[in-house]
Amino acid sequence: MTDRPIIAFAGISKTYGNGTLALDDVSFAIRPGVIHAVCGENGAGKSTLMKILFGLEQPSAGSILLDGEAVAIASPRVAADRGIGMVHQHFSLVPSLSVAENIVLGQEPRRGAFLDRAAARRRVEDLARRYNLAVDPDAVVRTLSVAAQQKVEILKALSRDVRVLILDEPTAVLTPPETDELFERLRDMRATGLTILFISHKLREVRALASHVTVLRAGRLAGDAPLAAIDDEAIARLVMGQAAGPALKRGGRVSGAPRVQLSGVHLKARDANDRIDGIDLTVHAGEILGVAGVDGSGQRGLVSLLTGRAQPTAGSIAYEGQPTAGLGTAALRRLGLAHLPADRFQDGGSKRMTLVENAIAGAHRLAAFSSGPFLKRRAMETRTEEMIARYKVRCPGPNAPLSALSGGNAQKLIAAREFATEPRFMIADQPTRGIDVAAAAFLHERLSELAAKGGAVLLVTADLDELLTLSDRIVILYAGRIVARMENEPGLTPERLGPYMLGLESAA
Repeated sequence: MTDRPIIAFAGISKTYGNGTLALDDVSFAIRPGVIHAVCGENGAGKSTLMKILFGLEQPSAGSILLDGEAVAIASPRVAADRGIGMVHQHFSLVPSLSVAENIVLGQEPRRGAFLDRAAARRRVEDLARRYNLAVDPDAVVRTLSVAAQQKVEILKALSRDVRVLILDEPTAVLTPPETDELFERLRDMRATGLTILFISHKLREVRALASHVTVLRAGRLAGDAPLAAIDDEAIARLVMGQAAGPALKRGGRVSGAPRVQLSGVHLKARDANDRIDGIDLTVHAGEILGVAGVDGSGQRGLVSLLTGRAQPTAGSIAYEGQPTAGLGTAALRRLGLAHLPADRFQDGGSKRMTLVENAIAGAHRLAAFSSGPFLKRRAMETRTEEMIARYKVRCPGPNAPLSALSGGNAQKLIAAREFATEPRFMIADQPTRGIDVAAAAFLHERLSELAAKGGAVLLVTADLDELLTLSDRIVILYAGRIVARMENEPGLTPERLGPYMLGLESAA
């Protein structure tokens, strides 16, 4: 391994047209053939810096050195030509195309005017063998699990013969077993000489995978050190500017009356991963009921049923004893439903609308925000500013579009809107996916406060630490069925949940 950095950032700054300073004089180096982690809160500048490296953004000041030479990376194509690839947190695959077609897109082997499908398949098979990432070249992407789609994204990046691979929050959509498999593959890639930039806010994963960590805070370099030379508490202080508080631990809270009841519920969904097969489930006032399961075990179908986006094929659902047959989302929200969706942009808000419009959506007809057909714009802005301040949403201002926010800050705004309704039943679906430690702790406190005030919470999460921290009871889904029901008692560990999640055991 050479001592010369493969990449060096020299005084990188980025100021947007609205005056937002995203990066301020950031300088650090990345050695070749290592897994180098970049940590920081949402809005700390991690994604902006990686977009600059990949050519999606241009720096306002500073330079990038590749193998010791200053380079101008004007576009992702230039980055690819320089040997830099990136896998984004939100995938960019074409769902209707096959795995092979997605991977060779833009560099298709041709036979005359047509795609040479046999050559494309061979190229993908060779690439998959080289990096030990098993995929089916002929599978249509929309039929794949999230973990399988991520493999396709990684192979697509690697197909450009990259030397540096950027992974932006790669575990945000993965279950623990899928994360373990990904880490094994990344270690294999590092062993071949690939340099990996691992963007994450999960310190345990950083510790398990990387050898070096760089911390950004508020757009500035807060720390840069080998992981062997720094402990987790010190990293947390660098990330947040203070030591992380101890994780709260619920479990065993006495619950109140049934708030939501499912009896013999079935859902025959088009996607087999969303099907529900005879679920009986009760969520009580004052409790947080956790739902565990590997991706595609029926979680999405369960959430669709409880939010009114799907109707059961058989069985019944009741809110406080009132049957919900035929009721859609709007009617359920009037009964006290709130929903933190897994996809904050697709299901939580509109990227093109302003923060004000997203924050007041659903409440705009209230007397506080409207008078007849006219909206009280200043009142809406004031309420949104209060939400931004309380939830520490980093943004240019209340009238900026939601698209101007990082995923984590968008999630905090959506959460502020949902908690503001003082719900009787909250569905929290992957509520802290892709957000930083401080923001996750803040949302955990809000969920616990809601339950303490008598609200019922259904927590669907792939983060087993989160599940065991917050839940009073836990149910485990496998193939659309509940295979285990557990009290969250002291001593309950992810290892005990694993066999049920994989369908190896059943206790229901």
